[in-house]
Amino acid sequence: MRKLAASLSLLGLSYLGGCVTMGGGSSTLLVNTDPQGALVTIEGVGECETPCSVRLDGPKPARIAKAGFVAKTFVLSPSGREVTIPLELAAASEDVDTTALPDLD
Repeated sequence: MRKLAASLSLLGLSYLGGCVTMGGGSSTLLVNTDPQGALVTIEGVGECETPCSVRLDGPKPARIAKAGFVAKTFVLSPSGREVTIPLELAAASEDVDTTALPDLD
C-alpha cells in the first residue's frame, strides 16, 4: 500500500481508500458508472477506475470505457458534487461463436 501511495504521489495522484483524487483544482467531483469499474480518462488530468473522485478547475473532456460496454465521451464539470454515468451494453457481434459457449444447467 505504501508503494502504491508513493507511486501515485509521484504522478500527482493521491490514493483515498478505493478512490483516486487527481489534479489540483478547486472542486471535487465523484464519478460513478453503472456498472462500476469503468476506466475514466480525463484530458489533461489523468485516469481512474470508477467510482473515483477527481479535482477539476473547469470543464474537462472525458472518456469512459469498460469491456463489453459502449465507450462514451462527454465533458465533466466541477459544478456538481457527483455524477453517475449509465453504461450501455455493446451489441453482440457476428464474431461470437455461440456454439462454443458452455451449457448452463
